[in-house]
Amino acid sequence: AGLVIAGASSGVLAQPAAVVEGVQMPAWVERGDGRKAPLAPGMVLKSGEQVRTGANSRVLLKMSEGSLVKLGENGVLKMDELKPDQGGVFRATIRVLEGAFRFTTDALMKGRKREVNITVATVTAGIRGTDLWGKSDASDKQIICLIEGKIEVGAPGETPVVMDQSRQFYQRNQGKTAPVGFVEPQQLGQ
Repeated sequence: AGLVIAGASSGVLAQPAAVVEGVQMPAWVERGDGRKAPLAPGMVLKSGEQVRTGANSRVLLKMSEGSLVKLGENGVLKMDELKPDQGGVFRATIRVLEGAFRFTTDALMKGRKREVNITVATVTAGIRGTDLWGKSDASDKQIICLIEGKIEVGAPGETPVVMDQSRQFYQRNQGKTAPVGFVEPQQLGQ
């Protein structure tokens, strides 16, 4: 995995791209070589690894540029690419194969340059600094809801849609995209 140097000549140690911040078991990581290991706070995640959660479990991941990724129960999240500092830009490609997730950028870190692409089954959201929630389920339904910021969302073969209003959501059900809508505030809280 790539590393980011926190200081130019201050001798500060390098940071990993993604670290497990918190975990409610059962949850584990499937390493690139096929080995499985239980997740634990402080565990470093690398490109090519997959995180899984079981019933009633949750995982909180912290990216080196300050964003947080939360994965709910019965979820599968794959870290396709993690590059903490490529030309001063944090780059990541994350696939949510199952379950609910949330991506949040720390308010103090919104100035950091990032290029994060999150794919929920077949729907991709390009993130440049924002807060969103999404879910994919076994019935081939994907939802991405913008909480704050601006994202570009689309499925293969379709023109991406720019969402820039709080509570907008994009939904695909069994391969068909619905018009962008708005979630009621109390529904978003749930």
